[in-house]
Amino acid sequence: MADKKLRNLPHTPSNSGSKAREQAGAYDSLFADTPLELDDGDPIMIPPHPDLGMLNDEAMELYEELQFEMESYDREEEMFIPEQRLRDSDGHETGVVLPSSTTEGVLKRPYRKEGVLIKPPNTVRVAKIALGEAEYKRMCDGGKSSADVWRVWGAQAAELRERQSSDSKSDGSSLDLEAVSATDRE
Repeated sequence: MADKKLRNLPHTPSNSGSKAREQAGAYDSLFADTPLELDDGDPIMIPPHPDLGMLNDEAMELYEELQFEMESYDREEEMFIPEQRLRDSDGHETGVVLPSSTTEGVLKRPYRKEGVLIKPPNTVRVAKIALGEAEYKRMCDGGKSSADVWRVWGAQAAELRERQSSDSKSDGSSLDLEAVSATDRE
């Protein structure tokens, strides 16, 4: 009987990110595509930022390839952090010793590889991946740029942070919790 149920499970579509965006649009979710009006009044739909994993499979593959490529970009110098001995508020050592470590340097900006500037800029490359070449060209022909896409994503990120900070189920929420009564603790 269990085998029969497993065979009847719905097939997961290969472009589940696109399907998730369709569902988000149907329910007016924050994760739905966002319209961006072009100069001629025609809208173009901006998907959520690729980090949210809601692009089609091909676009996600391209985005992950870009992320992988970025690991080889030029970086600032490594930072050495010497061993640290923690002290309490009175200045006495607590016995906790943080070992020395070396932190990888941040990526140099603008991005470059072996001293050669990356072209087109990363912001353009990410927008092209998210929209696809044809829609990106239509957007540019319509008087908009990758900066407009990043403004949409910035607003979306701000709304996500706001929702997270006000959500009682999220870490760091502003919800005041009442102490548990003695009878409930038993």
